[in-house]
Amino acid sequence: MIDNSNLQGGNQGKWMTPSHKAKLAAIKGRTLEVGDMGFWVTCQRMKEMKAADEILSICEEYGQRLFGIESDATDKATEDDEPEDIEAAIEKELATMKSANKTKDSVFDLIRMNVDCVLFMRTRAPVDPLKLVREICKDAAVANDRKQLRSRFINKLTPITLTGKATEKGLEDVAKKVLPDHFRMADDETDTKDDGENDACSFKPTLSQTTSNQAQQYAIRPTLRAHSTLKRTEVIDKVANMISKRHKVDLKNPDKVIIIEIFQTFCGMSVVGEDWEAMKRYNIHELYSAALKSAADPGEPEEAKEEGGDVQT
Repeated sequence: MIDNSNLQGGNQGKWMTPSHKAKLAAIKGRTLEVGDMGFWVTCQRMKEMKAADEILSICEEYGQRLFGIESDATDKATEDDEPEDIEAAIEKELATMKSANKTKDSVFDLIRMNVDCVLFMRTRAPVDPLKLVREICKDAAVANDRKQLRSRFINKLTPITLTGKATEKGLEDVAKKVLPDHFRMADDETDTKDDGENDACSFKPTLSQTTSNQAQQYAIRPTLRAHSTLKRTEVIDKVANMISKRHKVDLKNPDKVIIIEIFQTFCGMSVVGEDWEAMKRYNIHELYSAALKSAADPGEPEEAKEEGGDVQT
């Protein structure tokens, strides 16, 4: 049962609509599955439901802004709207709960894991979880007023392009689907040597293939939670050996970072850009804190920029 005292927070102090409460109530019935995409959410201990409230509200806002996803009609109501009568309010809430439980039709499905401080937001097309997380973090990084804070309880967001089984075979299957959009694979070079001359005239690379052909520096960042089968070094070696040698490992200044999240029986993977470290590894709590501190005390560098002076960073 959800404690009513937890039903405020993510909506910036507004009472949640029946639709929003129904979505929170449906969390327990959802489970992570192989083939899912989305992003991990870590939060403060004992604040999972408040963090769930916040991330649902954030996703609805950014889903509409970035992907044109309309929120439920009942979500358009505010705390100031009064229902016509009690029966009408009950009917509306029941209808909304039925709609919220149709998880197959939902673009955002929040899953509460069986460990503290961890949630998973499953997304479906047209949502791109990496784009969604980056935009949330970019806005957090430039917040200059506490009124712009969208979250009090969420810590870190980790985008996942694809999930698979947390086995050596599952890791390989996920890597084969995620990495070719960013890197040339070791197997591709073998194929090219065998029949490259015959296909040279007719081959026209796609955008992703063109990108993957460019030599890039990369780093692999695995995180293992509640899992003991795969070892960190094994995960790194397995993935690195699948990537063409034209791409070099660079742990300090990588062009791309391969994020691998292994949780219990699931593994997930995504590839993020070189700004991942600068964006606090998508830790929105740290981004908000740094932005507010900078706004309160801009310091000499910002003044120099305004005056047109060169600033060394």
